[in-house]
Amino acid sequence: MAGARSTSKKPTKKVAKKTLPKLLRRRSSFSHGIELPGPSAKRKQQGLPLLKEEPSAASKRRKGVDGAVLPNEAASPYATFPRPSASEVVHLHTALARHFGERRSSGNRNKRDILDTVVGTILSQNTTNINSHRAFAQLKAHFPTWDAVRTAKPATVEASIKCGGLAPKKTQWIQHVLKTLHSEKGKTSMEYLRKESKEQVHWELERFPGIGKKTSAIINLFDVGHPDMAVDTHVFRYALQLGWVPTDKERQAHNKKAASKKDMWPVVTRDSVYAHLDSRFPDRLKYSMHLILTDTVGGLPVVCGASKTLSFDGRNIAIDGQTFKK
Repeated sequence: MAGARSTSKKPTKKVAKKTLPKLLRRRSSFSHGIELPGPSAKRKQQGLPLLKEEPSAASKRRKGVDGAVLPNEAASPYATFPRPSASEVVHLHTALARHFGERRSSGNRNKRDILDTVVGTILSQNTTNINSHRAFAQLKAHFPTWDAVRTAKPATVEASIKCGGLAPKKTQWIQHVLKTLHSEKGKTSMEYLRKESKEQVHWELERFPGIGKKTSAIINLFDVGHPDMAVDTHVFRYALQLGWVPTDKERQAHNKKAASKKDMWPVVTRDSVYAHLDSRFPDRLKYSMHLILTDTVGGLPVVCGASKTLSFDGRNIAIDGQTFKK
């Protein structure tokens, strides 16, 4: 995670101020307070994404817990809802990549401590990317190791991350994670997750207060290497606007005809949208699509923020009804 190391001995505020400008390099993606490889400049100039269409995850088959072979589509709470299709996702990615560049992992996942990403994502909740990154930089500048954070007085940790908001709650969550890891594993580390399955990563992380499916999916996507379509506030909003999940009216109509409770569609939430999109998006597009949709420096949120509406006709992107031309 960029900004995680600092050798400066100057006061915390100055360390943070000197760190932040590095975030805004155009070659970087900035999402969830984390700096990652930016768009492929060559492919962006050509207007052609590297990734090719392939069958959606829903069209592949997997084994269930009882050994039966099941479609991945069963993982979606809206299994019979037709959208998005793999083709829709591919076409939108192609259009987005022409404007914002395709995003590809550098392959240097092992260089970033998983705990850095976990803590950074906790700090990114209910605040901006800039503020969460500043809070992370100040935390790392004040405490040389995660053990130091684990054993520190809560008030001291709170002071270092105050700029990110909700400091008392986030401190409680972070220290609980660190103390639990040290008690269970004998060391304050989550590197063991690199050997776990996608599902096990979710289980290991989501037992902690303050960590949900979004954080687990980000760890899978950015650090462990499992394709996982993390859904944050941006992705959730775009999915609703594009009609990729059922409206309340569609859900109620479906449930009236459902043969049993297990066939009924649940209320649309960020978690249910995550399960649906993760089952429908082609695995090879999840990394690039997630970053394009969440990068607040060089991605779609820059031009299509919370007050705007995204639409797509299969070829052109429109924002508030106007064709987007960058």
